Amino acid sequence: MAVFAGRTFIRPDQSKPPYWRRNLAANALMMSSYFLSPQTVGGYIERLRAFRPVMIDAYPSSVEFVARWILKRGLRDIRPTAVITSSETLLPAAREVVQQAFGCPVFDYYGGGEMGAFISQCEAGSYHVNPEFGIVEVLKDDGRPAAAGESGQIVATGFINPVMPLIRYATGDGAIQGGASCTCGRAFPALERIEGRLDDVLVTPEGRRIGRLDPIFKSVSSIQEARIVQDGRDHVRLEVVPDAGFTAGEQAILLQELARRLGPSMRIDVARVTAIPRAPSGKLRMVVREVSVAD
Repeated sequence: MAVFAGRTFIRPDQSKPPYWRRNLAANALMMSSYFLSPQTVGGYIERLRAFRPVMIDAYPSSVEFVARWILKRGLRDIRPTAVITSSETLLPAAREVVQQAFGCPVFDYYGGGEMGAFISQCEAGSYHVNPEFGIVEVLKDDGRPAAAGESGQIVATGFINPVMPLIRYATGDGAIQGGASCTCGRAFPALERIEGRLDDVLVTPEGRRIGRLDPIFKSVSSIQEARIVQDGRDHVRLEVVPDAGFTAGEQAILLQELARRLGPSMRIDVARVTAIPRAPSGKLRMVVREVSVAD
């Protein structure tokens, strides 16, 4: 299995390959998503060709970027059985590009570090709730269950976390409720689509695309909410609504974790604000790119 991961197992100032590591115990090739750029993608592709993965597990933004370059080069020798995507919203256009490049189906799935829900896509395209993992509800803004075809928020009650069970945990992610049955024949409850959070992907001056930045906030507990805004080609503004206990040390941790992912060429400033504006949909976009960057 080849995995395009957001884990920081490569130093941010590393200037040349390899941008990947082998997990021998799992027979996996761990490929950093943070160093993908037009200048480095060729090395990623050649490593995939040598490794010959049976499966690829990746963020949609990462595997789509690689897939587009594979199509440009006309390669047809990276042929996994399946590509699995998670952690970001998989858009239809991205799915089509990935399927065309790798010649295999793409299966999207949904989970979370809180271990409240596990939802996996079947060959018919439905997202099936795995009930042995936990109970999943799709609730409208007024708390009523969404009917088939209606959108709502995923609210989860997990069964497998013995340390901190969460009951009716509001995930902040959206979904479209599915019908009573699926043509695949599985009896698991079905969702029509996972809407998720449509966060932007930041682009560094080197052309690296950086997504999935929310883990940087897991190390700090004294903020109410935050947003990362790229307002220049080499500048990012980290907006923070602090609690009373937010310290200079916690601010330094946020800067350090963000710098580890963006690298030394990106300037980062912190702005303490009283509130963060919502998108027209009412959702909080945690990552926003205000500059246009050519592919």
